[in-house]
Amino acid sequence: MRLRLFSSLLLLTSLTVLLAQQSTNKAVLARAELAQTKIDIGDQIWLDVKISAPPGTRITALPTGYMNTLEGLEVVSEKEMATISETPELLLQQRILITSFDTGYIAIPPLPYIFTAADGRPDTAYTNDLLLHVRAFPVDEDNELRPIKPIIEEPLNWLDFWPAYLILALGGIAYLLWTIRKRQSKVAPPPPPPPPADEVALAELLSLEKKGLWENNQVKEYYSELTRILREYLEGRFSVPAMEMTTRQITSELGRRENLDRLQRSELSELLQLSDMVKFAKAEPAANLHAKGLDRVREFVKDTGKMPEPERSPVPPTAPAPAAAPSATLVPPPMPTPGNPQPAPATSKPEEE
Repeated sequence: MRLRLFSSLLLLTSLTVLLAQQSTNKAVLARAELAQTKIDIGDQIWLDVKISAPPGTRITALPTGYMNTLEGLEVVSEKEMATISETPELLLQQRILITSFDTGYIAIPPLPYIFTAADGRPDTAYTNDLLLHVRAFPVDEDNELRPIKPIIEEPLNWLDFWPAYLILALGGIAYLLWTIRKRQSKVAPPPPPPPPADEVALAELLSLEKKGLWENNQVKEYYSELTRILREYLEGRFSVPAMEMTTRQITSELGRRENLDRLQRSELSELLQLSDMVKFAKAEPAANLHAKGLDRVREFVKDTGKMPEPERSPVPPTAPAPAAAPSATLVPPPMPTPGNPQPAPATSKPEEE
């Protein structure tokens, strides 16, 4: 009896508070609806809240996470407050996707929506309370327990073989590095031997002859080119540093060559001296000497190009000269005098050191 009386008083108090709250905001109405009142455990349903208010009213949506504080409910998705209409009345809607994993009846209390009236007065509008029935799955005692299903295998794709791709990539990089290292370690073949000095000189003489420099009044250039060919031939054929030697030094060096006759040395000496006169003294030799000089060099190259180089015999060391004997100084005999008619014989006196 006392329990029933206490329950009646509690219900009356709740209704009085609710009516008092709703009486203060008759201009703003909030109504909550469930898509269905009965669901199976774990199912998801939409909870729609629709609010009507005079124009100019600013209404705030439920605080984020508020629905998760209610016992027995879980929020799956919560959308923003949407405006349906603004005239002649402000209509708003908010949708909340909820679920429950508790069986039985789940009470959804009134949801508070804070708003600010057009005159700036803050207040709160509450929705109606709801009741949701969550049903459990029926269990038949006659049904036997089924075995656990095997794992569903997913078909293979190319990403499942990434370890093999990695190994192949590393192997390819290693092979590439090994190939590059092997190529670098190979000994480069020796360069081909240079052509013989006589062939090079004859080819350059022919090219010089075709240029026709002295015919075009380029005498200095002609003799400069001719002596250059001769000097390079002497370096390549006789290992004489002719490019760095003067004409006198070249002539002296050729004079020590036993395989060159005197006529060849004389002709080369005259040609080098003539070239120096043309290059440095601006001499103008006769026209017949130009072609004659080129023919001299050509004949010299042909005669000495295939000539074997004589082996130089080592110079024997010279013995030291013997020491000179002390020289004697001859003393002239005394002149005859009246007191000494017979001159004394000449005597030698050793020279004092």
